[in-house]
Amino acid sequence: MGAFFLFSYIIELLWNGIVVDQLGLIAVKLNYWQAAGLWFLVIILFAFTGIGVSSRLLGWRKFD
Repeated sequence: MGAFFLFSYIIELLWNGIVVDQLGLIAVKLNYWQAAGLWFLVIILFAFTGIGVSSRLLGWRKFD
């Protein structure tokens, strides 16, 4: 649970530092709760894709 809040803070810093300040792509800075919501959506969208999970852990999903 603590890692979620830490990564939310890191996402906020990266978004505001890179996307807004350096690239100037989007003029809207994220606050902490918007970054947490973005991180939560990423978790939901990519939870069952298997990205970053070893094949040994995905063994239960194989159909014979």
